[in-house]
Amino acid sequence: MRSRHPGTALATVLAATLLALTACGAGEQDEQQAEPREPQVEQPAEAALAADWLAAQVDDGVVRNEQYDFDDHGLGIDVALALRALGGHEPVVQQVAGALEGSVEDYTTGGTEGLYSGAVAKLASFAVLSGGEPTSFGGVDLVERLEGLVSTRPVSAGRLQDSAPGADVANTIGQAFGAHALEAVGSPAAAPVTAYLLDQQCAGGWFRLLLTEDATARDQSCDGGDPEGRSAPDTDATALVVLALLELEEPPAEVREALRRAQGWLVEQQDADGSLVAEPGAGDPVASSNSTGLAGWVLGRLGACEEAARAAQWLAAVQVAEGEREAGAVAYSQEAFASLPPSGRIAVPERDQWRRATAQAAPALEHLRAERCESGSP
Repeated sequence: MRSRHPGTALATVLAATLLALTACGAGEQDEQQAEPREPQVEQPAEAALAADWLAAQVDDGVVRNEQYDFDDHGLGIDVALALRALGGHEPVVQQVAGALEGSVEDYTTGGTEGLYSGAVAKLASFAVLSGGEPTSFGGVDLVERLEGLVSTRPVSAGRLQDSAPGADVANTIGQAFGAHALEAVGSPAAAPVTAYLLDQQCAGGWFRLLLTEDATARDQSCDGGDPEGRSAPDTDATALVVLALLELEEPPAEVREALRRAQGWLVEQQDADGSLVAEPGAGDPVASSNSTGLAGWVLGRLGACEEAARAAQWLAAVQVAEGEREAGAVAYSQEAFASLPPSGRIAVPERDQWRRATAQAAPALEHLRAERCESGSP
């Protein structure tokens, strides 16, 4: 889960990292999902280094937060999905999946008596992409749980909502994971969940992060009135939603149009040096590897190869070089990169930030080679 503070997680995260499924028989599909995709051309050394560093952060399927002494399952998913996108570390991906099968309750309930919809959706999406069975993941039917968190009220039909006590923290990124997971298994809830997700795209092309606070409001779209300022432009949310929508096997015209508009907005937000910020126009924005990485990854998937290459070049400039102690790690920002101590060792308090930045940036580094940019647009 990402927060705006560079040292904390993305509030739903990450996010997110979804690969296209091939249209084939069920048995063949399961087999292909369990295999990393084969590179068509040589992978840039920077991308391979980032993958190796990320894989080294996983111990027996778990990313351990040493500073606060807990297993960070959400970050584990982010790392595994980045590794899957890059290829070459499928055993680590499966180790993460195995560890999560034994931690379903911990991750989805947060120790409460209810469920967090973002965690359920993210785990169900990961189960699909890692070749698992989301209807029986660790003995739990994640699809049934996710369907039970979908609103059926007329004004909020399709909206994911938490059942955990306290404030409902469901947001657009969790909604996107849910749309992918439900569509992948042919759930009847997929259509309303996807429709509600598309309503979170603003006229300017971005997807907002926060849903309308009042779940009983008549208009819960991004442009339907926003007295609390919950429709602010959000680079990371936009990129993660696009990654999810790209997984829809036969996207309808409205999804293709949403992708086109999101691509146009992301291109407009890119600075001349290739970087992007999380919240354009808010305060004193700082270019980050999280936002630049997610956007660069998306732009490469959509065929915006020049823009994807510029993002990759900015990321490579804040990556620890081959031969160094933490070779492959990507810093959150230029300032964080310059602050790496002379020993070359990332200290425990800073390691979480480096892990999150690298997980979201690594797949974008593939676009340092223009040949690896997928041509065409949705």
